[in-house]
Amino acid sequence: MKKVLIVEDDLEIQELIKYFFEKENYKVDKTDDGLKALKILKKEKSDVIILDLMLPGIDGKNFAKIVRSLPEEYGNPKIIMVTAKTEIEDVLEGLEIGADDYLKKPFDPRELVLRVKKLLKEDKQEKKEERIYKFSDIELDIDTHMVLVKGEEIELSKKEYDLLLLLVRNKGLVVTREKILDEVWNSNYYTGDRTVDVYISKLREKIPLLSDSIHTVKGVGYKLKEKK
Repeated sequence: MKKVLIVEDDLEIQELIKYFFEKENYKVDKTDDGLKALKILKKEKSDVIILDLMLPGIDGKNFAKIVRSLPEEYGNPKIIMVTAKTEIEDVLEGLEIGADDYLKKPFDPRELVLRVKKLLKEDKQEKKEERIYKFSDIELDIDTHMVLVKGEEIELSKKEYDLLLLLVRNKGLVVTREKILDEVWNSNYYTGDRTVDVYISKLREKIPLLSDSIHTVKGVGYKLKEKK
């Protein structure tokens, strides 16, 4: 049974959403407070979070940032924002910090249920397809955190592994320093301007074939590119 966590301070909306999800046989937890929601999520590991942006305790944006930065504590739930705000900037900011989808209030609960089903279906397909990421002669196993280079295991620290995985997942694309700091180091704390450069050097040293594959984009970040 899939678990849904509703984080909404309007109790009427909260109960309405709960009714429609229970009708579809979801297990539902609910709260009207962001801090309480973190405690519930840490204990229950919900599959989906229906998240209002304006909340007491901790607002929806900071809630999403915390959840996305600590998957070992909160899992990797799908997050759908529900918000009365209509400015596109608010929507984009929510998506950038880790939300998977959004709905503007007022909304039809039936549409919300359909969106959740679609996200869970896509997630299930992705998990089947992408448990091992490959780049050139490198393989990264998501389940075991094992890195193989030409079939030989290479020992990487957690940060080195996370950095390499981020680059491989975005191969061919420029990954900005800001994105690296957000996703690998959780840039809520200061890491120093040279941190990313130092770890890129470590990857190049431990996996020599990356020396010519990791390209520095001056003033922006890095791109992982296979040789032609």
